[in-house]
Parts: sequence; structure tokens; C-alpha cells
Amino acid sequence: MNLARLEMRQTQAAIQMTSNRPVLEMRQGRADVSMTQGKVEMTQQTRQGTLEVDSSVARSESNLKSALELGRYFGQLGEQGVREATSQTAQEGDQLMRIENGNPIPSIAASKVNDPYPIVDMGYMPKSIDRVKLTYTPADVKIEWNLTPAQIDVSLTPAEISFTPWTTDISLRQEASLEMWPIGGMYDETR
Repeated sequence: MNLARLEMRQTQAAIQMTSNRPVLEMRQGRADVSMTQGKVEMTQQTRQGTLEVDSSVARSESNLKSALELGRYFGQLGEQGVREATSQTAQEGDQLMRIENGNPIPSIAASKVNDPYPIVDMGYMPKSIDRVKLTYTPADVKIEWNLTPAQIDVSLTPAEISFTPWTTDISLRQEASLEMWPIGGMYDETR
């Protein structure tokens, strides 16, 4: 028995997609920078340092005296010598007035001839370091700066931006189809 059957042929649909990626372009020129600054002024004030040396005591001890000081000193020595000589002469006169107690002339002559031996001594000039007085005043320096602030100017070039968006094209490359026909039995088309 020949049974009828139905044969089918099917073609599936096919789609096609074409994409264009997005493009971003950006261009920017250089920025211009300019900087100006005035002169810097500096002022400096200086007070000199001073060193004072007072060596009058040390000079006096070393016999390095001024003419006025030497005059005073020798005047005092002269007065003292006159006083000592007057005193000694008065003592000798008193001894000679009492001649009845014995002859004083040999003892007076012996005292003038028999001077004591000189004493040798070593010393330092000046006698100590504190005889010279030092007074130091340090220098004073004042420095002042007069700054002019810097002026900075920046000129920017604007950016140029271009953008192409993403595009997608979808199309039908092949349409779907379905074909059917009967085979066998009285509908056999193959005979």
C-alpha cells in the first residue's frame, strides 16, 4: 500500500549586521604661558662693629707714658726725694748737735757709703692680662628685600572634538521559505 506522505523543504532566514565602531578625535593646540617679574630690590644697612682697647694701665706699668703723665710722675718722685733728703739731713743735724754723746761723723759716712746691694727681680710687663681691657661691639647688618610678585598669564587654545557615533545596519540576507508537496498514494506527483 502506498501511503501518501508530505515532504517539506525549509530554508531558514539569515540576517546580516554591519557595524561601524565610534570614532572620537580630539585636537588641542599648545597653551601660551608668559611670565613677567620686576626687579628685586635689596637694601643693606650696616653698622660697623667696634673694638675698644684700653691699655692705659699696661702702658703706665711699662713706662710708656705720655709727656704729661711723665711730668706728673717725675714731679711726684722729685717731691718724695726732696722730703726724704730733708728728713735725712734733719736727722744728721740732730746727730751732730748731740756730739757730746760721741762722734757721729763716722756712722753718718758709713751709712752713705755702704749702700745695700741691688736686688734683682724678674717681672712681666704688663703684670697681668687684665691690665688691658677689651670692649667689643659686634656689627649689625639689616637686609631688606622688596619683591615684585610675578605675573603669569596663560592663554589656552580650545580643544576641537569630533565624534562619529556607533552605527549598526541590519539587513535580511536570505528570506525564510517553506515548500511542501505530497508524495505517494493518489497524490504522487513523481509518476
